[in-house]
Amino acid sequence: MTASFTRRGFLGGLAATGLAAAGCSGSPTGTSGGPATVVVWDRAGAHAKARQEFFQAWNGKEGAELGITVQYEPQATDKYEEIVRVGFQTKRAPDLFHSPSSQLGAFVAAGWVLPLPDLVDQAVLERAAPYHQKNSELVWGGVPFAVPTTAFTNRMVINTELFEKAGLDPAAPPTTFTEVREAAAKITKAGGGDAFGVIIPIKATGFRQWSVDIPLMAGDESLAQFGLFDAAAQKYESEKYAPIIELYRAMITDKTAYPGAATLTGDVAANAFGKGEAGMHLASSAIVSSLADLKSNVSAVAVPLPVPDGQQLVRSPMNAGYPYAISSTSKHPEQAAKVFQVMVGDGIQEALAAKAAPPINDEVWDSAAIKDNAFLQQFRPADLDRQWPKTPGGLLQVDGEKVDQTIEKLLLDPAADLGPALSSMQQRMQAAYDAAVKSGEVDPQEFQA
Repeated sequence: MTASFTRRGFLGGLAATGLAAAGCSGSPTGTSGGPATVVVWDRAGAHAKARQEFFQAWNGKEGAELGITVQYEPQATDKYEEIVRVGFQTKRAPDLFHSPSSQLGAFVAAGWVLPLPDLVDQAVLERAAPYHQKNSELVWGGVPFAVPTTAFTNRMVINTELFEKAGLDPAAPPTTFTEVREAAAKITKAGGGDAFGVIIPIKATGFRQWSVDIPLMAGDESLAQFGLFDAAAQKYESEKYAPIIELYRAMITDKTAYPGAATLTGDVAANAFGKGEAGMHLASSAIVSSLADLKSNVSAVAVPLPVPDGQQLVRSPMNAGYPYAISSTSKHPEQAAKVFQVMVGDGIQEALAAKAAPPINDEVWDSAAIKDNAFLQQFRPADLDRQWPKTPGGLLQVDGEKVDQTIEKLLLDPAADLGPALSSMQQRMQAAYDAAVKSGEVDPQEFQA
């Protein structure tokens, strides 16, 4: 199954989803006239357990009244996307599933998900409207196919005690890359081998996406992820990776970064910060629940993202995460839509918020579950927090080295010349994009605001 999102594939996908909806809308609610069973797939983890517990209670009350039984099935975290693809390819797909934002375009092109406007209450879509802009990862062909449930905003998290020990003012955190490097050096010196300036978790899942692209996009609102694509100019600007690579290289070389950056995973990074072993950590709001799980007592606050020297913070790119979609293969899409509305509603969000998961709805932010959680509230979406735009990077057939491979190699080899490597990346990405547009395989309008 190709991962490319194509103009032809999109039209075919809409036709397929339309046929599926038309063919299934009159299906019986159950195999023997009983309750309809709606199968839900999700990524396994602590939050999945909370959702599973929620639906166990829901089945006995609201579900029974609606004639619906939810069969909630968490799937392996590290192979989730593969499991979803195989499920559809082998005709064993669920009725409703967590559809990762970066994969949704390919799922739409494959005809695996139903458009939401004809199935879901308008009020649900109106609440999600801020995350359903034309260039959102959740919208294809101008149509929303998924609704997010969590607000993964991005900040720089700092350890106030380490800042003060190093003679730094936590109320005046670093705002530029040079200031970050200077602060890291002071924190490391004051730490005496027990604490370091910053964490650079190169082996964390999504490291390039969250820790490399995000700070660059924060100071340049023309850029999108995965190669740094400028949708208005229809050009890749991969040379703009240079400032963040130079910063990380310098702190690794200076040994002001937490040891072992080359092999550091996300879990280990969160654990190190939670133990008070690092002064700064670029992180999403997911860090709040991670530190809560670790029962960390670290004195942490969330501050604005730093940007390259000479730039100002113009946005704080965020991911309206954990979106859910309705499968085109569902035999009872109307019942699946009812469960969908529960999945994205306040009830589950409040249950997750109690475990420090950042909600998407303002009502839940103001709820008793988290209104007094000062650390989590620092990640609450504000004016500069904007849903990051979708990018063609992951949909192209690019020759040669992948973006993540190039970035990692450059970070770990301080002698490597950035100019030629980034220029080569830009040329590979641009050639693939231009060819896809020329052939009609990619519609450039999809990526423009």
